[in-house]
Amino acid sequence: MTTTYGMKRVLEPQYVLPTSAWKLDNARDIYPDEMRVSIERIHLEGTSFKQICTETNNNEEKIRQKIIDITIRRGKLHNPVTDTGGLVCGIVEEIGKEYENPNGLRPGDTVICNASLASLPIYIENINEIDYTFNQIEATGYVIVHDRIQVVQVEENVLSALLLFALDQSGTLLRLSDLAEGKSRFLIVGNNMITNLLFGYAIRRKIGEQGEIVCLLDKKTGISLSGGGIDSLLAKVFNQIHFLDILKPVEALKKLNADALFDLSVNCAEIPGAETINILATKPKGTVLFANLINNLNIALYITESISRDLDVRSAEGFLTDYDKFDTELVAEVAPYFENSTVAKLKETQKDEWEMSPYTKSLVEKSLTEDFVFKSRAMQIVMEEIMRVSKYDCNVIIFGSTGVGKEKVANLIQKSSDRKMQPFVKINCGAISPNLIESEFFGYEKGAFTGANATGKKGYFETANNGVMFLDEIGELPLEMQAKLLRVIQDGEFYRVGGTNPIKTNVRIISATNRDLEKFVEEGLFRRDLYYRLNVVPIRIPELSERTDDIPALVNLFLTKYGKKFGTNRGISESAMDYMKRQPWPGNVRELENAVQRLMISAQGEDITLMDVMRDSHGELFAGAGFGREEAENAEKEKEIDLQYAVEEYEKGLIKYACEKYGSTRKTAKAIGISQTQLVRKKKKYEIE
Repeated sequence: MTTTYGMKRVLEPQYVLPTSAWKLDNARDIYPDEMRVSIERIHLEGTSFKQICTETNNNEEKIRQKIIDITIRRGKLHNPVTDTGGLVCGIVEEIGKEYENPNGLRPGDTVICNASLASLPIYIENINEIDYTFNQIEATGYVIVHDRIQVVQVEENVLSALLLFALDQSGTLLRLSDLAEGKSRFLIVGNNMITNLLFGYAIRRKIGEQGEIVCLLDKKTGISLSGGGIDSLLAKVFNQIHFLDILKPVEALKKLNADALFDLSVNCAEIPGAETINILATKPKGTVLFANLINNLNIALYITESISRDLDVRSAEGFLTDYDKFDTELVAEVAPYFENSTVAKLKETQKDEWEMSPYTKSLVEKSLTEDFVFKSRAMQIVMEEIMRVSKYDCNVIIFGSTGVGKEKVANLIQKSSDRKMQPFVKINCGAISPNLIESEFFGYEKGAFTGANATGKKGYFETANNGVMFLDEIGELPLEMQAKLLRVIQDGEFYRVGGTNPIKTNVRIISATNRDLEKFVEEGLFRRDLYYRLNVVPIRIPELSERTDDIPALVNLFLTKYGKKFGTNRGISESAMDYMKRQPWPGNVRELENAVQRLMISAQGEDITLMDVMRDSHGELFAGAGFGREEAENAEKEKEIDLQYAVEEYEKGLIKYACEKYGSTRKTAKAIGISQTQLVRKKKKYEIE
């Protein structure tokens, strides 16, 4: 026993099971069959993490101290009270001479110790950050790894936080993917959006675009992710998203309108009692899968038997062979969607659906937002932020890429504020000549310089007094001018160029930028003190590719706008709209508007067709695919089945041509505006090598 599975590290009780009872020797020096890993990040099992937070009243310092105390007292991050388990990610420091090393690990490699922390000797020196989104901590210290413990080597540029989260599911993602084969209706029940997303994606990855996946999150779910590509990922994965009380299964099922039961339902809720809704929602001979080892499988089996349901009830089966490879591939595919996402805490009174507050809804119906249309949850959240910040007389920075609508947001804040009847002065900081910038902002006295107006001139600050000043492209403002702007904000007064008398000003400043101002601050390109003065409330506008649900509303808005301008009434086909939703639109709303304007001019029929959009988006590829304008127009005059055939033939030719032109699937997918996964499926469908 002393040489088995690191039992030489057991201090007490010696050489007995279970592992949860062990106190371990976490000394830094390693035995010949061990490896020491420097800690970067630790993932804690969700229920245990919440228990620690509850016991410390969510006091961060106490959370840190409790976790460290456990490792001091037990020599590991696990005890019978908190039942803390999880995984650790870190850098290999030292490898013993007798350590079995099938992966050929070397010092400096990044690894994840893919086994419960119940049996890993660990020493935590300091906890730098608590990541509530992923139930993780960033820490310094080390962990001792015996050669019987599963280790996953982490490739560069992998989102380690997400991979840790996925690997903690004990191989169930792989099992779920296998079980999804041949099924069409799926239900995922949980109380963590990230977990539900991962399981939903595992299914969607297997079944493709066909099939229905419903996401059911408990209404007391603690956090929500938005922004980045999260919203587009949600749209790709789920057909429906509901927030309901999962401990009231009958009521929840009524609200789901689940007359047609599900072929496969997954329970990944860390809530005792949540088993019933999965059992009731699954059709006879269907499958119920419990996503992790802590779910109460026995209770589920008893319930199933007691209500005489004929179901295939399954549970996680521990660490499956090669599941780490599957999880790594899955995480690599979804990780880009998580970039630049934001975390929002949800109230316990979360609505049944993703929806706006009644107040925001009323605003949408008014002319106040007549040119600010949206349907996506991402923009609903932004709208809520706009309405909230409009009430307070504070400075705001609007972040977002070119073309997302930053000026429209600024307009909306001003129109909704108490200063709505006062001046609203808009300035493009990147368009002002450096020689004139001071006089433009502060004005000048008569005779201040050669060529000056004989009566002097008011600057932006005088013009905007008691109103709002919108500083677009604030990141382009020269450093010298930044210092002067800071003084005005601090002192509430300024001097005209050539003037000696101070002028009082009362201006609310809204700024906007497509730059990374924090990076600019670090590089000395933007003043830190000015950044803090301006960035009282930040609002980030997601890119159009992150909120594809907004595209139909925007397209219809632009069709109406340019229909009036050009004196024509033109609609758009369903297939054309669907195609536009799948395009990347790097120029965002501005690019979309320009495209609709062109299509209003170039389209030949009453409605804009799929072929019109394809020609506009991919003119070169359209020609290269060997499908010309005349052929396209003739095809669309034929009956529907022929049009479908024509479109498929064009798609086949386009993909084949693009593959030959661009080579890699990544470049090809980007060129034609679909995901790599979609491209691979379509290549298989059309038998393209």
